[in-house]
Amino acid sequence: MSETYQLDIVDCHAHIFPPLSGACGMPDAETHLLYQQRAMHTHGNQPVRRLRDHEIITTRDLWDRDDPNESGRATDVKFRVGRMGRFEWDKDGEGYYVQFLPPSLQDMHCAPEAMIIQMDYAGIRTAVLQNDHIYGDLAEYFSAAIARYPDRFIGLANVDEAFAYTDEQLAVLHRSVNGLGMSGLYYTLSGFFRNGYGEYFSDESFYPFWDAVAALQIPVFWVFLGDSPVGGFKEEMGLFRTWIERYPQIPSVLVHGLPTAFFADAQDRVIIPDYMLEILRDYPVYSEVLYPIGCGGKSEYPYTRAQDHIRALYEQLGPERLVWGSDMPNVERYCTYRQALSYIDHCDFLGPDDRRKILGGTMRALCGQT
Repeated sequence: MSETYQLDIVDCHAHIFPPLSGACGMPDAETHLLYQQRAMHTHGNQPVRRLRDHEIITTRDLWDRDDPNESGRATDVKFRVGRMGRFEWDKDGEGYYVQFLPPSLQDMHCAPEAMIIQMDYAGIRTAVLQNDHIYGDLAEYFSAAIARYPDRFIGLANVDEAFAYTDEQLAVLHRSVNGLGMSGLYYTLSGFFRNGYGEYFSDESFYPFWDAVAALQIPVFWVFLGDSPVGGFKEEMGLFRTWIERYPQIPSVLVHGLPTAFFADAQDRVIIPDYMLEILRDYPVYSEVLYPIGCGGKSEYPYTRAQDHIRALYEQLGPERLVWGSDMPNVERYCTYRQALSYIDHCDFLGPDDRRKILGGTMRALCGQT
């Protein structure tokens, strides 16, 4: 057994969820379907395929591309949760799908017990349960799993991001943390389609919400889009810089990590720009190391290019700012859970102390588990 599997490993990015065709903690199944349809419209990692011949199709008919608001949702496509990992819809007599989850998820369900067995087999002690709306609003589901399996799961809260400043969402936040035992907040900017991006997370109207997060002393797991009505990644980071200058005490985790491919030159050398280095070095901001879910459809294990990019992060940021994750069970559409971890063994530039930090130590400290 490799040294990796002898460590107290924390996977900073995993999911459990009930069957996805249900409400899954939302007001009803139709509300859940709204978020799922928006997610499949914007999801770029897996292609759209035509059902009758499985050919890749470049068009997506799930949303008006010129209307990022809720009103842009296509209502004539019979969008639905399928089986075997697929979200499906119809258009002009043709069936289409995205293979978002691995085909092994027959009923679109990943129970806590199933994840525990996967973790045991891969040699992982604890998983951070990220709480994206595509799976539901799952703080209660997470809380029950944590009670049943102490020390195996760390749960994250979520809120309706576009309306986080309202009394209703502030109550959701406090109940999730103080009542249900969530140890952080998952906050995705994709949720702002609900208000048409009219107000954004860094606006003054959101200060009461972020004041509450600061008082709770929890980390925020951020999902930045890199392409939204407010601009590209650099513009989003400008707003994030404004936010973090006001709330420098709140630790932040970049979900899916720094987009190193975006910063690579023609020779694939990763040079992190100054505007990003200043954020990562001067504030408590951490980058997920989560490469197989992003590159697994384009390259083979053990992901040599990913190893090179991890080296670049390590050399420019140090191990203290890096936290390993898998995106399990999604990652099994590309590789096994063990492979999503063991490719790190090929990063021979990481010493024992580096591995302890990246593979669990830093994340436990962030979530108050030390």
